[in-house]
Amino acid sequence: MLIDVPLTGDRSYLHGADIFDALLALTGARRDIVLSLRAASDCAIEVCDAAGRPAADSCGAFRHRHDGTVCRHHLLRRADLPITARRDCDEEALIDGACFGADRATAPGGPHPGSFMRRAVAVYVALLEYELPDDYWSIAEIACAHPPRDDAALEVAVRNRVGNRFWNAAVLADDQPLGHVILARGQPRR
Repeated sequence: MLIDVPLTGDRSYLHGADIFDALLALTGARRDIVLSLRAASDCAIEVCDAAGRPAADSCGAFRHRHDGTVCRHHLLRRADLPITARRDCDEEALIDGACFGADRATAPGGPHPGSFMRRAVAVYVALLEYELPDDYWSIAEIACAHPPRDDAALEVAVRNRVGNRFWNAAVLADDQPLGHVILARGQPRR
């Protein structure tokens, strides 16, 4: 299986939420879903069954439960297949209508551009940018019990920080616990 979705906005790498959405479509994952990312990729990603240690060009891992069995995959960068396609993405539209507090943000349900997890990540990044406007954030992990409806109301609530580098937020869909998003804090923009 190959993930070769377009780059979005002005990014020079694949957005982690786009990778997550592509993995849901490719694998049919429906329960206990976790995407862990270790490195950004500007090229296609091969989804391989995890039978042993990941290769040196591994950029992450994906697991989910199917019929009571845990399915595990390594994500391998395919430098020979660079991503050249690009699509517009209005990041502001993803957070339209969101309300921000000190350690949480909510966004109403209904039709929105982008998938639920894409919106959740955008709202979470916007929440953190209020406190740390000069830093950048990358997705370290996205996890959910099941794929949420794209039109669900969302809430992200900061739960904890690990060494001030990794920030973990609970994600709720229609007021029900769904999973979490862990963002890695990068160096201040210069």
